[in-house]
Amino acid sequence: MMNRYAVSTLAILLAACASRPVALVALPPAERAHEPDTTSTTTVSVRPVMLPGYLDNYPVVMRRDDGNVVVSKDTEWSERLSDAVERVLRAALSQRLGPSRVLIPGDGRIPDAELTVEFLELDPQNGVVSLDAKWTYACRNHANRSERTTLQVPLTDATASGVASATTAALSQFADQLASRADCTRRAS
Repeated sequence: MMNRYAVSTLAILLAACASRPVALVALPPAERAHEPDTTSTTTVSVRPVMLPGYLDNYPVVMRRDDGNVVVSKDTEWSERLSDAVERVLRAALSQRLGPSRVLIPGDGRIPDAELTVEFLELDPQNGVVSLDAKWTYACRNHANRSERTTLQVPLTDATASGVASATTAALSQFADQLASRADCTRRAS
């Protein structure tokens, strides 16, 4: 009888030791912008962003090479990546445009423009984080603007934290481009 308890206890202890807890990583805040852009008064609402399905899971994608996706075995995102990307992008735009111009859900005001972003890529590849995004400012006055942005940020640290930092740096550069085009004051023809 004592032997069964000892074997059971040993099995439980071994199982507990064999499974390491998963570490969680979050996207850090966006890099600070200089002074907010005051040349336009356009208010913007950021719609939920779209990410490729292989990215919008909890395991951190460490690299993607020729269609092969390698995920971290011991690190996951602390929140769904699409939620984190939207949060960081909204904060970065708020820094660049001014906090009163980037509306939050439930604000009650009607935005001059809704920003829709579909990320085709936002993942580590060959030593960089590659961002490829199609985006549209849908303006109330129908002066819509749609473009595609591609950029790369060096991945200086091949860890999950390094991927998170480089992803935020890419989103900050993307926000610079979006902020410079956030103007719905021109009229549609």
